[in-house]
Amino acid sequence: MKYLKLLSAVLLFALPAKTQKLVYHHTFAPTEGWVNRYEKPYRDDICLNGYWDFQPVDLPAEFVHGKGEAPALPMPQQNAWETTRIKIPSPWNINDFAYSDLEGPDHRNYPSYPSTWNQVKMAWMRKVVEVPSNWQSKQITLHFEAVAGETVVLVNGKEVGRNFDLFLPFELDVTDIVEPGQQAEILVGVRSQWLFEDESTVGRRIIPAGSMWGNVINGIWQDVYLVATPKVLVKDIFAKPLLSKGLLELEVTLENHTSKRAKIELSGQVREWLNHTGTDVDNAPVPNWSLGQETLTCASVAVVDANSQTTQTIQIPVDDGTLRSWTPEQPNLYALLLTMKQGKQLLDIKYLRFGWREWTFDGMQLCLNGRPYSLKSDSWHFMGIPQLTRRYAWAWYQAIKGMNGNAVRLHAQVYPRLYMEMADEMGICVLDETANWASDGGPKLDSELFFAHSRQHLRRLVERDRNYPSVFGWSISNENKPVILYVFKRPDLLPRQKEEWGVWRDIVRTADPTRPWISSDGEDDGDGMLPVTVGHYGDDLAMHHWQQIGKPWGIGETGMCYYGTPEQVAKRNGQRAYESAEGRMEGLANECYHLIKNMRVMGAAYSTVFNMVWYALQPLPLGKRDVTKAPTMTDGVFFGPYVEGLPGVQPERIGPYCTTLNPGYDPHLPLYKPWPLYAALRAANAHPQSAWSAYADVDTLAYMHPQSDMPITPRAVYYVGSVDSSLKQLLDAQGVVYAQKAAKSLVIIDASKPMPAAVVKQISQAADVWLWGITPETVKSYQPLLSTQNGRTLTLAFDSLRRSSFLPENRSWLSGLQNSDFYFCEVQQTDAAEYTMKGSFVDEGEVLLNACKTDWRSWNLRPEELKTAALLRSETECTATLPVFVKHGHIYVSTLVNFADSKKGFDTLSAILRHAGVKANKQTGELEYRNTKRSTDNLLLDPSVDTSKKTSN
Repeated sequence: MKYLKLLSAVLLFALPAKTQKLVYHHTFAPTEGWVNRYEKPYRDDICLNGYWDFQPVDLPAEFVHGKGEAPALPMPQQNAWETTRIKIPSPWNINDFAYSDLEGPDHRNYPSYPSTWNQVKMAWMRKVVEVPSNWQSKQITLHFEAVAGETVVLVNGKEVGRNFDLFLPFELDVTDIVEPGQQAEILVGVRSQWLFEDESTVGRRIIPAGSMWGNVINGIWQDVYLVATPKVLVKDIFAKPLLSKGLLELEVTLENHTSKRAKIELSGQVREWLNHTGTDVDNAPVPNWSLGQETLTCASVAVVDANSQTTQTIQIPVDDGTLRSWTPEQPNLYALLLTMKQGKQLLDIKYLRFGWREWTFDGMQLCLNGRPYSLKSDSWHFMGIPQLTRRYAWAWYQAIKGMNGNAVRLHAQVYPRLYMEMADEMGICVLDETANWASDGGPKLDSELFFAHSRQHLRRLVERDRNYPSVFGWSISNENKPVILYVFKRPDLLPRQKEEWGVWRDIVRTADPTRPWISSDGEDDGDGMLPVTVGHYGDDLAMHHWQQIGKPWGIGETGMCYYGTPEQVAKRNGQRAYESAEGRMEGLANECYHLIKNMRVMGAAYSTVFNMVWYALQPLPLGKRDVTKAPTMTDGVFFGPYVEGLPGVQPERIGPYCTTLNPGYDPHLPLYKPWPLYAALRAANAHPQSAWSAYADVDTLAYMHPQSDMPITPRAVYYVGSVDSSLKQLLDAQGVVYAQKAAKSLVIIDASKPMPAAVVKQISQAADVWLWGITPETVKSYQPLLSTQNGRTLTLAFDSLRRSSFLPENRSWLSGLQNSDFYFCEVQQTDAAEYTMKGSFVDEGEVLLNACKTDWRSWNLRPEELKTAALLRSETECTATLPVFVKHGHIYVSTLVNFADSKKGFDTLSAILRHAGVKANKQTGELEYRNTKRSTDNLLLDPSVDTSKKTSN
């Protein structure tokens, strides 16, 4: 409780009003300490979170990345510590995560950190702590929840241990090195996993490093404790709830750190665990519980030899009705208090929370507590500081329940324990996944060193999480097989991977024999090695294949949510997909509704799309009132004063658009803001079967412009401009018939260049005049043409807006043309237009073509951590006018110029000219398309996305 009391000290903190910053007055990451209150006074801890000294270490000049040989880490220099101290826990390069020139989300969580830290690849951190004098008779350990990088720890100048895993906890015995009542110096040296990468063959990473977060961060990113325990203690308990046998089996690990043999007595009581958390958004995620009545007891004796460890099994019969079962609908929990005595002396108390539930298979069905149970899930990558709190987990699980879901796959890395703790309490079933994520082609799948690290990583994950009742299964890897086959193109590596799936399966079964679900996401059933089939990105035919394997099966990822471009999504909802982010989402809603519905009809034990929390919800502008401008460092949500020794991360700030969830930080925003996809998922996941959805059927014809039946009078083109211009070459390629006089012709002027007044006057009386490519620099010379019939001068001004997709109005020369005809984002990289128009010429004229407010280039083929926020911001920060093609009387003006160098653009120009009545001979030859379309193959191999996810389609 001491940490919870410490939290209250910051609740009333507020910044001065003149700063106009939004301050959240509750603790960002409400967390209990490492030692449970029922374990005291036999155990104790000191949270070492707080200010640490930081010393970057330069890489040797001769170091070459990718050789698989990391440079040695020299000892820190006495007087080289940075003046800025690092706030542990936090990666030292945190402000560089998902930054990319602030194109998308704002993850600048620690503005006080120097920007030079972002490039640091190895460093030292130092903390001096006083060891309590009353720890004289205790066993003292250093506990790290997670350190990213190869880690060496020194205490009082002596090395006490090393660790090379980015996500999992480790403990180091410092009993013989520290002196109770004295200060101890702790040095932690970290070398980034990047330094160890080996690019000599396929892949590069020699350890499971996860995805976006793990690939980037360096340093201590979860809590650190100095822990005191008895010399003879209960080291660990594995509770096995065997409902089918009416048995609670306890596997108890005992340790003796004394020089004498210890005969001990164990006695335990099981009590109700009662949740008293609040119901409002600020208090619901905050731990608040007590223990209720006793329901079971047990007793046992054991002998532990000197300086050794032993395991004792205790079996407790459980009669029907004694314990209430854990289910997502009723997540009942219990606490075991296991007491250790030696004679009359009470030595230790160990606390363990568990749930009375059992997962089994019945043929192809997954069963919970003996009854078939279907899982409707979500999944997502770990996205840093916003997700390092129970508040995020609570909000995410609320959104899952809101879409009629009951499960989550913690994807692509090992998540902090808080996710399992919240899932236990809220009733969410967890598929617990390793950091063995291959989708970017990163893991070195031809390396025995990688496989050795993977085995240790998996074992440590299972041992950490096997007591959480919410965990229903283990996902041992993600998309290794597709990467081997379609990215590495090395089918010869598959037999070795198949062998390793078997090894990983057996590691899980040894560490946890209670859960039959062992899967590898996107690998089917591991070529027969695994008891569960999980596929990725398949249609009904693929689902039928997975079903026919004859094992419990599911789909871990599917749908176009994360990669679908407007061109791809248009297959679901036609022209609407090109209009906006909302339009795209309506198409995805249609696709994903049917995917989920079909999975359920076909009997999938586990169903999901990829995904809800990042793609079905909008990125939120936390702490930002004016969304028309890019985020600044005064935007975002700020937090109270930094508190030394407080468990949990304490960011200085959370920036706009870094998350889709708002667990109370910004009172002006909802918990989440759904896209249409969310409503479709809610309907598809309805119980007992999928419900009606407004997105189930789409009338694509409703978004089509009817073909024009406007009578056309053929005419030639009178061209005004340089004969060497790109416009003239374009018209030549179109086979345009040229006139010798302006009268009765369509006058097309290259308005990207100014024109002499005499020429402008000469053509002012032409039937129709098209000013092609007018700019702010040239408009003045064409002002005589911009007037009404009675001679009133009209204004024409410009906004700067670079776009390559446009939305036509169904009128004049653009009648019958579609949004897709003016969508050039997938066929060219250049801007099709740089300016939009405004003024009385536009206001009183007819707009034929508008720039699309949505800049699809901020989405297509962009990294997942950037694209959702970047796309939304392209709309909200677009304050420019949109017209790029306007007609007023007989004058047509366009700023659209660079669009016809591709076949698609060339054909669109042909249609415009045809509707304008332009005579054309057989085209003399299409232009050489300088901006060619990126094919599906290019999309598959784009390094910014999970490359294998499209291979099933």
